[in-house]
Amino acid sequence: MSQLPEEVIADILSRLPVKPLGQFKLVSIPWRSLIESPNFVKLHLNRSIDTKSNQALILREEQLYSVDFDSLDGPLADAAKLDHHPLRCQDYGTEVWGSCNGIVCLSNSLDTVVLWNPSTRRSRRLPYAPIEFPNQPRYFVSRVYGFGYDGVSDDYKLVRIVVLKGREDDSLHYEVKVYSLRSNSWHRVEEKFPHYPDLNRVGGVLTSGNLHWIVNEETERGKTNLIVSFDLGCEEYGLVPQPEFTHPRFYADVEVLGGCLSLICNYYLTHIDIWVMKEYGVKESWTKLISMAQPDTLRSFQNVRPIGYSKSGGQLLLQHGPLKLLWYDLKRKTCKSVKVRDVHDLSQVVMCVGSLVSLKSGRGERERKKKQEQEEKNM
Repeated sequence: MSQLPEEVIADILSRLPVKPLGQFKLVSIPWRSLIESPNFVKLHLNRSIDTKSNQALILREEQLYSVDFDSLDGPLADAAKLDHHPLRCQDYGTEVWGSCNGIVCLSNSLDTVVLWNPSTRRSRRLPYAPIEFPNQPRYFVSRVYGFGYDGVSDDYKLVRIVVLKGREDDSLHYEVKVYSLRSNSWHRVEEKFPHYPDLNRVGGVLTSGNLHWIVNEETERGKTNLIVSFDLGCEEYGLVPQPEFTHPRFYADVEVLGGCLSLICNYYLTHIDIWVMKEYGVKESWTKLISMAQPDTLRSFQNVRPIGYSKSGGQLLLQHGPLKLLWYDLKRKTCKSVKVRDVHDLSQVVMCVGSLVSLKSGRGERERKKKQEQEEKNM
């Protein structure tokens, strides 16, 4: 195999999961250099995404578990307990705020935040970011995070939105800060957050370089659901156009499906609609993927959310509340239940792809390259 060109070796290795690649790094310094190179990391990641391979679900119950996505084809899947996650020794509850390119964002109630790659078992604890509101008496309401990749600056960023309420007038005040992995630092976004989000939901949904949340706007007719976006490149807010609804009153949420923004419309006790925006930012590209009446066996469709497509694309995995995973056949319009062994409360379900993406900052990456070049010279 040593006689093969490097690009052929890279093509072969890029088809493997992360675990054997970690072993192959021990073969030689050139192989280690190849596998750790940014070009190979991107090749491996893109191949996994394009072929829908190396995918897993991260499940949060009282602890964190991992389930191989392909194993969900059967009625019962096995889960592996993730004893090595970076907040495992801190008894303050672990929250999962999303996954991007194999990196998972975790936090606890002490506001300790880490970025973690479950495949490589590497993690980075983020520096503390104080809440810096003017010195006026306010009540803390809540905080929410959104995590994603900024292709403009080739950087991973975490957005934190903190909401406080005035003691005297009940006014809402927001602080938005952004963490950059490249600089390993936080900075404040001066533009005012436009609306009040429901901060008890999952973290911001990433697609097309933007994070998304559902927010509510008070109108003369009552509350209206809006989709607010945050561009990770220019760090500006926007509103995403929505489909034309026949019935505008529903419980809304957003997800990402196949790289596209998805809107979930839960009509309490009646049915659920799931829309997909096939061309980002284009209102006319919204397509209704599912319109499903509520079965008598379910109390309500509230908290139904799509997780991801099957490899064939013919089925959609749905989470129904904290107890059920369902495969929905898009052609036959039928559901079948999937159970995960020894996991009884699906508090959170996050799709994650196995990757070699590093959690080193820009400075750390430069030091790694310098050390690697020195080792190659000494060979």
